[in-house]
Amino acid sequence: MIKYAIIGAGWRSEFYLRIACLCPDKFTVSGIYIRNEEKREIFANKYNVRIFDTLDGLLSTDFDFVVSCVNKDGINDMVRQLTKKGVPVLTETPVTDATLGGKVQVAEQFHFMPRNLAYKKIIDSGIIGKVHQVQLSCCHFYHAASLIRFFLETGFEEPEVTTHTLNDTVTRYNSRNGYLTTPILTDSEQTIKIFKFDGKSAVYDFTYEQYFSDIRSSRIVIRGENGEIVDNTCTYLSGGVPQSFEIKRNQYGSCENLDGMCLFNIVGNDILYTNPFPTARLSDEEIAIATCLTSMKKYLETNQEFYSVQDAAFDAQMMQL
Repeated sequence: MIKYAIIGAGWRSEFYLRIACLCPDKFTVSGIYIRNEEKREIFANKYNVRIFDTLDGLLSTDFDFVVSCVNKDGINDMVRQLTKKGVPVLTETPVTDATLGGKVQVAEQFHFMPRNLAYKKIIDSGIIGKVHQVQLSCCHFYHAASLIRFFLETGFEEPEVTTHTLNDTVTRYNSRNGYLTTPILTDSEQTIKIFKFDGKSAVYDFTYEQYFSDIRSSRIVIRGENGEIVDNTCTYLSGGVPQSFEIKRNQYGSCENLDGMCLFNIVGNDILYTNPFPTARLSDEEIAIATCLTSMKKYLETNQEFYSVQDAAFDAQMMQL
């Protein structure tokens, strides 16, 4: 059982509460610290969790580590405060201070997304050859930087960057809070960045509407010397002949299937990814965040890092070049 406490009552903190509710055999929340009285009342009515109005109250509970979901203005100070007390911390991005000490990892979830881990298994298999280019249009800012480095394996190499911004007028019909009663026409900003590493390159192309819109879809292209991955298709040369396979999700719970609404695995020319939480009704985002939680527990036991404060700081810096 992985036990964690939560700080903050923002949108992201609810992911950690839902995961514990949906996977009670794997996760438990010892409590949540919320400064705002109104939000304390909202969370008390919504979740069966102990709520504290002081940090010391939260830290008196039984936990393996604290999940910090503080906003970007206070996140570095909160992590520093916790580490001075000797508290292990899994902190949400955007932590940017690479000098933070203590037992800290960052909950950067995108390289733990099922699709992205499936892509990485194809890359590591070598069938598309040495990967030298990524075209990414699925996530923003430091999340994209982390994914570019994950696929290209460029480490802490600083790239040359060219940036362009374009206007993208689009109808907004959905949001973090759900469907809008009345859709609105909005001028969304599309950002295009070209990263040039030593022998490798990446194209970042994103507009914020992509997170909540089916009329601004995500796209990923990964190119190697012997083939490429384009969204759900991998094409490569074998014996001088082009071969291809579809990257397919095996999802339970649709039509007459009664096994539960959940992802089971992702397959292609082999099993590319197996969901470690196959019976829980988790979205891909929640699966990735739950993987961060299990990775944090492993980090405390083995000291094996999965996404350090230095990684987070570098990715934020890389997107500002």
